[in-house]
Amino acid sequence: MSLDVISEGDYVLVYIDSRRSRVVRVTREGRFESDKGVLSLEKIIGLPYGSQVSLSTGVKAYLLRPLSIDLATKFRRVTQVIYPKDAGFMILLSGIGPGSYVLEVGVGSGYLTSFLANVVRPDGLVVGYEMRQEYARAALENLSKIGLDRYVTIKVADARRQLEKPGERAFDAVFIDVPDPWNIYPRLREVARPSSPVITFLPTVNQVIKTIEFVESAKCGIDLRVYETITREFEPDSTALRPKTLYVAHTGYIVFFRLL
Repeated sequence: MSLDVISEGDYVLVYIDSRRSRVVRVTREGRFESDKGVLSLEKIIGLPYGSQVSLSTGVKAYLLRPLSIDLATKFRRVTQVIYPKDAGFMILLSGIGPGSYVLEVGVGSGYLTSFLANVVRPDGLVVGYEMRQEYARAALENLSKIGLDRYVTIKVADARRQLEKPGERAFDAVFIDVPDPWNIYPRLREVARPSSPVITFLPTVNQVIKTIEFVESAKCGIDLRVYETITREFEPDSTALRPKTLYVAHTGYIVFFRLL
């Protein structure tokens, strides 16, 4: 069947409006329910993505192909996640693409992992290190829901003490989301390519300062940079365009350097 047509087992974003949209997995017994009405998912099998359908109340909804950011809303969160505004910029800084091998330290719920896996597939690999077994299990469950687990290997281990190459190949980029990254930096030379980008996410200024001091004193990196990303969304109303009243401002700091 065409990839542009909805099949049983596919994920679909049922979009009514900006406050009423949800990703569902299509089954013949499934139902989409909202305060605007109900939709039997069996009825949308065979329809093209982009179709408009009527709910039980007559209210219209659109059937859209979900993006990776939509699919991530299906995740069970066991930890705080890196927001898309930060994840997108971190991926851009890393220069990774299809076929890249990526090291991630601190997997958590697998939220960032899913974006990384989506970028490196079909021939790349994300190797994640997570100290807590329950987090690693939740991350793999989340990734399997959206079919990205095949591009990810998660090791339950302390990256401060154990880091390994994925076979003979070294990593092309490193992402770190732990409170003490300076205890991991010295080991990166053993597993990552020279001049590889190392991108660290940190929630506090104190951690950023300590990170900068370590990189400078240990001479483990060059081209050191620090960023904070702020995204401001607007109400898309042509008669009264204005910023949304509520938005996420500070989430954390991104520290970037190239490995020496």
